Amino acid sequence: MLKRYIYLISFSIISLLLFSHCEEDKVITNEIPEPKRQIEYFAFESFATVREGIIDHDSAIIQVEIPFGADPGLLVPTMRISEGATITPESGIAQDFSDFVIYTVTDPEGGKRLYTVLVKEMDEDKSDVARLTSISFPELYRMGQINEDTKEVFLEVGFGTDLTSVKFEAQLDEEEATITPQSNTTIDLTSDYILTVTAPDGISTIEYKIKTTTLPQETGIRGVWLTNVDSNVLNSKAGIEEAVAICDELNINTIFVVTYNKATTTYPSQVMEDLTGTRIASQYVGRDPLRELIDAAHAKNIKVLAWFEYGFAAFNGSPGPILTEKPDWAAIDVNGDPVVKNGFHWLNSLLPEVQSFMNDLVLEVVTNYPDIDGIQGDDRLPAMPSEGGYDAYTKAEYAAEHAGQEPPADRLNGEWLQWRADRLNIYAKDLYDAVKAINPDCIVAMSPSPLDFGYREYLQDYTAWVKGGYSDIISPQLYRRDNQGIAVYRGLLQDQISRVGADNKDIFYPGILSYLGSYIPSEDFLSGMILENRKNGINGEVHFFYNTLLVRENVLKAMYPGKAIFPSL
Repeated sequence: MLKRYIYLISFSIISLLLFSHCEEDKVITNEIPEPKRQIEYFAFESFATVREGIIDHDSAIIQVEIPFGADPGLLVPTMRISEGATITPESGIAQDFSDFVIYTVTDPEGGKRLYTVLVKEMDEDKSDVARLTSISFPELYRMGQINEDTKEVFLEVGFGTDLTSVKFEAQLDEEEATITPQSNTTIDLTSDYILTVTAPDGISTIEYKIKTTTLPQETGIRGVWLTNVDSNVLNSKAGIEEAVAICDELNINTIFVVTYNKATTTYPSQVMEDLTGTRIASQYVGRDPLRELIDAAHAKNIKVLAWFEYGFAAFNGSPGPILTEKPDWAAIDVNGDPVVKNGFHWLNSLLPEVQSFMNDLVLEVVTNYPDIDGIQGDDRLPAMPSEGGYDAYTKAEYAAEHAGQEPPADRLNGEWLQWRADRLNIYAKDLYDAVKAINPDCIVAMSPSPLDFGYREYLQDYTAWVKGGYSDIISPQLYRRDNQGIAVYRGLLQDQISRVGADNKDIFYPGILSYLGSYIPSEDFLSGMILENRKNGINGEVHFFYNTLLVRENVLKAMYPGKAIFPSL
């Protein structure tokens, strides 16, 4: 068969003859396309890949390519036509397409339109081999792993994933190759599923079998920080109940709720009232948001940990009410000035009176809320900027252990860094023991800055807390953004895991940046961080912060399709 489109020339002559033909009472009208007398779909569906015709309604010509070597002498077309119209010859009737074939569409009023079908073979040199090079499942945010030797595609999904309706996207190594069913089709993966790739020659095929494995139910922490900055959740009991319902729907099992920041509390605090005269933050007067949250969350089997966000940071932007009452509590730098870092004015966390104040605040919550699931410190508890430590008390303590020597003027001096970090380590253990003495079941969690930054800048030697056994959960803030790339997150994650040791993976639940101001990670980056955690044996994470549940719902539904079991700590 030569190029069959030479019939286009002869067709023009034939059409002139046809247009002159009239029936006694009906006129054949081919000049003006009419939607009510059209062939809307024309295909040969018997081939491995359906060969669909290209329909030009203006010229009333349909062009179809069939595989090289296929016999056009007896092909059965499938057609769809305008509603109410009829066609002659009918759809499903075999025809000899070695020459052009003319179809007549008649509309309900009797108007007719002639379509000419031209069939040609594909080029002989078209490839007879095509392969599946990649396959993704975008609504699950996962890629299939292709074994080319066995022609199998392996897909792992989380416990609870609905496999009855899964969309896939496939990439092939030949531009003119096709796949059946087509890419972007929704398929049922409750059992093995076959995809058929047809080479450009239209005949040669390869079958790939998708084998899906549902992972066991996870035991781990899926947490969110619930703030009172950029969030109104805590402003009403109704807001709290709505937020808890959203957490439950998205299978979040732990809420870390802000309990202390900006020199105020989100619960009625006698400790703060005695120090500053303020019993609770002004927007919560007459309520107890912490109590309301505990009750609402426990009704949904969600854990609540009291998050002491500001820790040893006194205030942001000014000394604030604590340092106004207790100016001698300020951290002091090498020049004798109060320490201010990134806008925060800092307490001297090495001072016994300051440590006693923080203990009183934490233990007040543990005592007054016996059903609280835990407490959490973060990058400010226990912590102090390494610029601090040059106050009279700390210098005297250092001198007593160093034959009267002054602390090094270099804040980053290795021995000086470790000496102060060790003091904070002792405090961390004392706080842990004090909490457990009141409530042995109360979890003590920490969310420090990652090492080495946290150690160098804020004296946080968190591996000592883990290895010493006085942090039940460790959630270093591995805050990385899209523009840094997933490889940067992966490297930081693996570095921090290596520091805590493989034996402590069961308490390691990193903090990830999921929402901050105008920054929202892309769906791919957010899902990528979660999947990197799983690839490295980490069965959970904590999102900063709650608002990500409102804007990345699709990602979280895919990542957390079923409930997770809270770990035994």
